[in-house]
Amino acid sequence: MVNDMKQAAGFGLLTTPALLTTPTLVRVLFLPLILLIFFLLAPPSLAQGFEEDGFNGTTYILAKMEAEVIVPANGTSFNLSLPYKSEIRLFDSNGSEVPVETEVQFWRGSHQYQVVSEEVVTGHLNYTTPITDQRFVALAEEGEAIRVVLPPGYSTGDPVLGRARPNPDEIEVRDNRTVLIWTDLDKRTLIDVSFYKEDAPRAFRLFLLLLAFLAAVLAIEHHSSIRRLRSFREEAEEDKAEDDQAGEDKA
Repeated sequence: MVNDMKQAAGFGLLTTPALLTTPTLVRVLFLPLILLIFFLLAPPSLAQGFEEDGFNGTTYILAKMEAEVIVPANGTSFNLSLPYKSEIRLFDSNGSEVPVETEVQFWRGSHQYQVVSEEVVTGHLNYTTPITDQRFVALAEEGEAIRVVLPPGYSTGDPVLGRARPNPDEIEVRDNRTVLIWTDLDKRTLIDVSFYKEDAPRAFRLFLLLLAFLAAVLAIEHHSSIRRLRSFREEAEEDKAEDDQAGEDKA
């Protein structure tokens, strides 16, 4: 009887469905919760709040190492020429991503993208571009409107630390971010924006003051050293003159 019970128990363990084992139950119960927490804690898009705000032009949302680009889209087929590879996504006016087919060809140093949707879409294309050394450069076509959004806590306009070229037509502040706007450019224009932390000018002035102070200290020390050397030389000349006079007197 005991052996039969052991065999039955053993048979029960062997035939227990894998889905009912403890590790599997943990995965089934907690994996959705983990995914939900990851979704809630994931950093928001750089372009949040700028996608559908009525701006009829290209928007560049800057971060330290990259810029998120928003291009208005209306139709079923869209062509882009980029100097780098990037993942291009299409969103409708409600912010929902639209499935697309993307073809890319490399021609004369540029990646030629063709993005095709099965339905007519009014919304925007979204992709990223790398930036370096807190400097952003983009080529704007004639008649195009451009908007550049600096990272939070950054500014531009200092003649030494960096400025925007050409001068923007409008400057505004949204959510602690400086926004530069060029409207209806009259010719093909290279937009060049150097940006820096808002407290950088003050730190730079303090650095210059420190350099001036050190230079003044060194100048004073140099002047004092010259005076000491001159005093030593005069004393040596006086001692020599006294010795010469004493020798003449003995003679």
